[in-house]
Amino acid sequence: MDNLSYCADCRRIDSFNEGCSFCQSQSIKKLVVNAPVNVIGTKLKGRVMKVRDNMVHILYMDEEKNRVMKPFEPIKLQKIL
Repeated sequence: MDNLSYCADCRRIDSFNEGCSFCQSQSIKKLVVNAPVNVIGTKLKGRVMKVRDNMVHILYMDEEKNRVMKPFEPIKLQKIL
């Protein structure tokens, strides 16, 4: 799994080095597999299954209650606390 983390204040996901590039906070935590996330701007919620080639693969349920895995860019995701 690549080194992705999330900001505890604004909950944005990215590969932060020292601080959050969105809100300049220093409270950065590591993103783990099976963590709940939300796609920003949608009502889509799912869980992180794997991170590969700077894409986060999310497992979520569609309208027909089927499990779907879809890759998203980390910049479009937000951690659910």
